[in-house]
Amino acid sequence: MDNFTKFKNLCLIGLLFLLTACVGGLKSHEKPEGFVSPVEKYGKIRLVEIDGRRRLCKENGEPVQLKGMSTMGLQWEEWILSEEAFDALAYDWRCDVVRLAMYITEGGYKDDPFGMLAKVEKGIKLASDRGLYVIVDWHVLTPGDPNANDYLNAGKSLSQYSAIKKDHPEYSGPELFFAYLSQKYGDLPNILWETANEPNKLSKSWSESLLPYHQKILNAVRLYDKDGLGDNIVICGTGTWSQEVDAPIGNEASDPEGQVMYTVHFYAGTHGQWLMDRVKNALDRGLAVFCTEWGTSEADGGQNGKVYIAESEDWLDFFEANGVSWCNWSLARAAQSSAAFKPNAASFPKDLDGDGVPNWKDSDLSASGTYVRGRIRGE
Repeated sequence: MDNFTKFKNLCLIGLLFLLTACVGGLKSHEKPEGFVSPVEKYGKIRLVEIDGRRRLCKENGEPVQLKGMSTMGLQWEEWILSEEAFDALAYDWRCDVVRLAMYITEGGYKDDPFGMLAKVEKGIKLASDRGLYVIVDWHVLTPGDPNANDYLNAGKSLSQYSAIKKDHPEYSGPELFFAYLSQKYGDLPNILWETANEPNKLSKSWSESLLPYHQKILNAVRLYDKDGLGDNIVICGTGTWSQEVDAPIGNEASDPEGQVMYTVHFYAGTHGQWLMDRVKNALDRGLAVFCTEWGTSEADGGQNGKVYIAESEDWLDFFEANGVSWCNWSLARAAQSSAAFKPNAASFPKDLDGDGVPNWKDSDLSASGTYVRGRIRGE
């Protein structure tokens, strides 16, 4: 056999291998028979006033509660952004929503804006392909004040933003980020924008610090989302690590369609009835609340290894009674009790029982992951 024939045969074998892999991939990621996605069930979710409360509702106006998971920082836990993992979250865990936690500092977007933006866009596609709602989280943590230069200057040099910068040279980093994504993905019915994760260590009040910040981002989102399908919901972080959920009462962000929610974050081993009372006060006074992050551990993420199941039950029962949607922290493989997976958990879940749906082994899940998966599934 001459060298040309050998080369040709090798090429044919390689092509056959690639085709087989592609076909297999398509089959393994198909929607299971009979599965109805959250977006198919609920449509473009909207905030509607019902009996004096702002409620998250289906497209037809019926109240809905979304339940799902938050990623850990995507600069550390990129492994979760796979077809197999999102298949498991959609079809086995039955998540309604996934939150993409894009840290700005701590090795995140500030240091690698191109790479982190790509991860966020990949997450949007993975969620959208499966009919999941997706929260894009501008993850403020350290130094804490969303108005700090570390945040306001992050990503401003990205070439993707050049057209927007030309029209709006005054835009800060978060304004460019959310304007760009709103222009590109605003026609999707499943996108929610979280403009600041956990504002903290603020020297000024809500009205002096956070409200002007959120208003600028909200205005940029509304300007660039021109699909005509109605405004995507914007979620605003509140002070003291998103515990001052009732601070915006009487001083909310201005939005023509009123599609603005406010965050509360809790950790079951740290935050109790006093924070529930703040949430109820916010709801009773007309604010719409979304818990975009909560943990079964203490507020440090679970360094002591304890999982607070009874306290978590109290919180989730309270949320269910009051129609508050939530995302659990987090889709991480770590030796912390808030992590959903053990440190040695498989990166790629597999079809373990022949039903066509990949999932992680029970031994891959932490105590928290086992509990939260059950609550999402309604078990």
